[in-house]
Amino acid sequence: MLEIQLIQPEKSPGYTNNSRTGCYVPLGLLSIATYSQQQFPNANIEVLDGELLTNQEIITRLKQNAVIGIDTKTPNYVSALEIAKAAKHRDCQVIVGGVYASAIPKEIMSYRQDIIDHVVVGFGEKPFVDIIKGQKDRIIHNPEPSFDELPIPDRSFVDFEKYVLNFQQNHSTWNYRGTNIFTHMGCKYRCLFCSRSGPKKVRFKNPHKVWQEVKNLVENYDIGYIIDFSDTITQDMIALKRLVDSKPDELNPLFHIFSTAEGINQESIELFRKLNVKHVFIGVETGDYKLASKISKGASFSPRRTLEAITLLSDERIGITPSFVLGLPGEDKESLETTYKFAKEIKNLSGFEEVFCSALIPFPGSRAFDLLMKKTEKPNTDIFDPEKTKQRWIEQFCDVDYKTINSYVDKILALGKYTITIRRHN
Repeated sequence: MLEIQLIQPEKSPGYTNNSRTGCYVPLGLLSIATYSQQQFPNANIEVLDGELLTNQEIITRLKQNAVIGIDTKTPNYVSALEIAKAAKHRDCQVIVGGVYASAIPKEIMSYRQDIIDHVVVGFGEKPFVDIIKGQKDRIIHNPEPSFDELPIPDRSFVDFEKYVLNFQQNHSTWNYRGTNIFTHMGCKYRCLFCSRSGPKKVRFKNPHKVWQEVKNLVENYDIGYIIDFSDTITQDMIALKRLVDSKPDELNPLFHIFSTAEGINQESIELFRKLNVKHVFIGVETGDYKLASKISKGASFSPRRTLEAITLLSDERIGITPSFVLGLPGEDKESLETTYKFAKEIKNLSGFEEVFCSALIPFPGSRAFDLLMKKTEKPNTDIFDPEKTKQRWIEQFCDVDYKTINSYVDKILALGKYTITIRRHN
């Protein structure tokens, strides 16, 4: 029997959990699992999630001669290599994908060809199936999603209720049974620090398919809160309107969406109202006007525009999760203090409970990473540890030290009840 195991490794040693850990299903892996089951009906397919299991628990469950798919992110790549090595000892075929592998496929194949057989760049469903059918290429590119050809991700591959319970426990005041979906892929912006791998143009799913998925979640799993993990939903207003207009009258779960400040205006607010939006994750990034101009987050992006957007949302009683990135080029003690005061102003205006804040991490695939590699000698490795590259970035591009930036990260996180960050603690 064909054995398939799809794995999200746990975070690499030292990287701590946050309020999102274990709350959201690994949708990319579920999509690959669902499509693979469709193509290989007799296969035994298992999804193992490092947000619920330790790496050692995953390794003990690896099966002999299985096809192993590993989703890589910058903070879990060292753990991914540990799993790949263990899988090779069991004579498995090892395939890696995800945002990290998509950013540096050549480096991975150069340094890890003894434990990794294939790297998928982009969307993994079709390449994964093609590899099982005999595709020999070591690096396979699939930059465009195939929304119309892929089935709705089947949540039964995981203990779905465990994620829902974690969501409720980690967000106790929200009092909802929540889960995540994707309505689209791709982003028209090219923010300095973003490393998301996706299509060059925004691709929205067929709205009827979105509502079919939502209906399944509401009726079969009693979900009342939908978190759209896509990029900014307001970047294509025609597609957003099409999604809203096709919403069945009987479906009214609350929505948590992502948007830039630029996309929030009276038109989008009206669509939010019809969509039943309860919460918006919004990239604030900085309170400093000079630093804001260096992010490439839209022509109108500024602290003033951000405040206007949050005011509009607050007037509609729509909650927010503000996101801050400290350590932009030219960051100094004064700009850090300005951003902290701005965060407190936003707190007073919106009363936010959830907040994201991190020092800028030059993730492979981001413009920040490219700038750092141009300014310093690129190391001969496929391991770019987030904390180490963060420190190198601060040394090269900021007028303040690593310790001070982290102290302001802590001050901003202290403003929220539910906190999200990426940092290794020794």
